[in-house]
Amino acid sequence: MTRYYLYDEKTGAYRGCVKATVQPANSTLIDPALTCHFNPYFEDGKWVDKPLVAVPSATQLLLMQQSQQLAVLQSMTMQQNQSNAKLQATNAQQAIQIKQLQQMLMTANQQQAVEKAKEVTA
Repeated sequence: MTRYYLYDEKTGAYRGCVKATVQPANSTLIDPALTCHFNPYFEDGKWVDKPLVAVPSATQLLLMQQSQQLAVLQSMTMQQNQSNAKLQATNAQQAIQIKQLQQMLMTANQQQAVEKAKEVTA
């Protein structure tokens, strides 16, 4: 009896070992323990270690989602701040224009008052 090391046909993941007289499909004589320290996969006629894929927990997923939402909110806040700065600049310009118009009206009123005074004295 010979020891054969089984692997998944599609993924190459290690599936265990069996003792048999005939080699089963998707198996090899190469012991994965000789070359692999964790998570062995059979690729291109040899065993290789593949990194373990960490599945995030529900808490981690929630934190990631909240982090993304915070990033979106920060972006929106920055856009609103830019809009507010533009509006403040526009308001300042309009305030200057209002003062200029007020001065023009005051000057026009003074000129009218002077002209009326000249008419009355004449």
